[in-house]
Amino acid sequence: MSFALSLLLASAPFSAQDLPAPEPSCTAARPVLPIGFENWTTRVALEAGAATRHAPVIAVGRAAELRLVPLDRLAPAAPPTRDLGAGTNAGVALFQVTRPGTYRIALGAPAWIEVVRGGRALPSAAHSHGPACSGIRKIVDYRLAPGRYVLQLTGAAANTLPVLIAPASQGAA
Repeated sequence: MSFALSLLLASAPFSAQDLPAPEPSCTAARPVLPIGFENWTTRVALEAGAATRHAPVIAVGRAAELRLVPLDRLAPAAPPTRDLGAGTNAGVALFQVTRPGTYRIALGAPAWIEVVRGGRALPSAAHSHGPACSGIRKIVDYRLAPGRYVLQLTGAAANTLPVLIAPASQGAA
């Protein structure tokens, strides 16, 4: 490396960490899915509800392709906790938890996730991205007790949204 180039790089106001990571090639390798997400690519088509009384039930461990409704048609189970903007899509679905534990909700496109019980949005426990090339955009964890919950999705640009709810640990099922 020339002295001038070394001097230029040494005085640069950024580091290699500031540069965006290169996108991996998704054609060469099959992604390793997180435990519980093995069914991510086998989805059942469901119509998301505009209200909980018309909401489908998503089975824990089974992936769904939810057809959403325009946000202005949604009767939310709880007031959305985020400003979602006009022209986005939304929907609700129900799911049943049989054992206490942490449950992970994965989405295949950007949207806001809320788990609602008793008219209140519950706090999330963790957030992460899905593995590269998996089609999982984000994963949000919730600590849940046995019972029925409402999955409320808002702020989606897409008309359909891949969704999977899975237990995160041996203690959940």
